[in-house]
Amino acid sequence: MPGELLKFNGPTEYAIQALEKGEIFCQHYSAYNDPFEFWSNIYHGIPDAEDEPERFMAAKMAWGCEMMSPEDEDLIAYFDECQDYQPPFAEMRDGMRIACFGSEPDNLLMWSHYADGLRGFCVVFNEELIVNDDPEAYVVDVAYLDSPPTVDSFVYAISGDQDWYARIAIEETETRTKFSNQTDAKYWISVNEKSGLEARQRMREIWQHVFAVKPSEWKYEGERRLLVQTRAADTQPIRRRYPRSAVKELIVGERMPPDFQERLLALMHKYYADTPIKTAHRAEGQYTLAFT
Repeated sequence: MPGELLKFNGPTEYAIQALEKGEIFCQHYSAYNDPFEFWSNIYHGIPDAEDEPERFMAAKMAWGCEMMSPEDEDLIAYFDECQDYQPPFAEMRDGMRIACFGSEPDNLLMWSHYADGLRGFCVVFNEELIVNDDPEAYVVDVAYLDSPPTVDSFVYAISGDQDWYARIAIEETETRTKFSNQTDAKYWISVNEKSGLEARQRMREIWQHVFAVKPSEWKYEGERRLLVQTRAADTQPIRRRYPRSAVKELIVGERMPPDFQERLLALMHKYYADTPIKTAHRAEGQYTLAFT
């Protein structure tokens, strides 16, 4: 659900300790069970117009100058400038730590595969409070594709520059209209808003294809990811703390062992006294879940 991150857990000691400590376990991509994690191809650098015509055209389109010749001096100068704006996606991947979440509380397969067939529980987090204004933390929806995507850090760099240019152009136009009767101001603001929106959409798609793509077979998960950028030079996981208020709701599976449920409810009463608690149970005569 929008604004929510759902963590499905089995009835394990690890799960109850994480809830007690208020921690989310974030791992290096190599620790996950999908062997195709981060399997996308990354291109870097200025594309060659003859050897890489598709990349070259994509870069020109990101700038909005499809008709320019590769020998155009302005194009050459601009591409040289944007080369310095490319994010080091390959290095960023190694430093990234990931926590995986679901998005649908009534997902039968998630309850079966990750919550031990309704014997576990689901923690519903507030996305905003999990990110907690951390500039190194992001939430992104996973894309499910039939083949690994190709991503271009140079196109990302141009898109970022075009987004910046559009914002500056809008600010300058709005400033001018305060001191002059500029009749076409609304038109140019609209043009730059559209340009900035398109640039940000390209950047979001590239970002998603770098850090959050899985084979189509995993689509049932509806996964959302918390990405935490670190400067770690190893593959060790991190434990990310969150405020107690980040837990919006707890959903208990109806088949949870009584002794574990007793511990879990006592923990909730101690640390999350105001958090609503529901039970997920099998609906009568249907292959679906009901919540009470």
